[in-house]
Amino acid sequence: MLSHCNRRVLLPLAPHIEHLWIARGYLPRHWRNLILPDGAVEMIINLGDPQTLCALDDPNKRRVFRRAWISGERLEPILIDEIGYVHLAGIRLRPGGGWPFLGIPMREFSGQVIELEDILGQQISELRDRLGEETRDNARFDLLEAWLRARQRTSPTRAVNYVLRAIQDSAGSARIGQMAKEIGISHKHLLREFDRCVGLTPKVFSRLCAFQRVIQSVGHRTDVEWADTATECGYYDQAHLIREFRALSGLTPATYLNRRGPFLNYLEI
Repeated sequence: MLSHCNRRVLLPLAPHIEHLWIARGYLPRHWRNLILPDGAVEMIINLGDPQTLCALDDPNKRRVFRRAWISGERLEPILIDEIGYVHLAGIRLRPGGGWPFLGIPMREFSGQVIELEDILGQQISELRDRLGEETRDNARFDLLEAWLRARQRTSPTRAVNYVLRAIQDSAGSARIGQMAKEIGISHKHLLREFDRCVGLTPKVFSRLCAFQRVIQSVGHRTDVEWADTATECGYYDQAHLIREFRALSGLTPATYLNRRGPFLNYLEI
């Protein structure tokens, strides 16, 4: 089994980072899990055995990640196969949270898992070595925070922050054109800024937020009224919810309920 621990970040980092986390343990057999799209970006440093990313359409098609990687914004699940010694240190970035630390248009990472050494070179190798030398999780968290604070640059624009908050708080009622008028910029300029800082269009990000509202609303309940859930989460009707659920997860809502585990966005396959 794996153990997990999280830590909230310091206030200067909190607008961009949800939390830091460490997972460790030993898996004697292959453990394959499906990770649903949740609107976040993850940077992960591996201190254990290699991790394997499997193709959704053919699990025998694999890419092995050994040292550090970034998982960008996604519109479909990713399938991970793990075995052996697991020891991962992760940074869970809020939507738009990658731009202040990477300074690269976040669209470059969307729908992909990319080796961080290809992006950050020796700097990420040195961070990984220092994390491996520490013996306490709190010291590793301190190192990650210090590294992030040293890299922190320009935040997403005011327009992007405004739209992100509006979409996350609106339960599906946010209108991009109207928000652009309220901010005082053109619709096209807003779309370009959002794509650069977040990696998705506002419309697509709204779909992800609605999907995650369903996941959180259902939680661990076994008896779900899907028509009511559809209304509460901003869908036209139950059929609309089912179509979107299948499009973003590859599963029907009923199949999700049967496979759901202790972590709502992680399903053991």
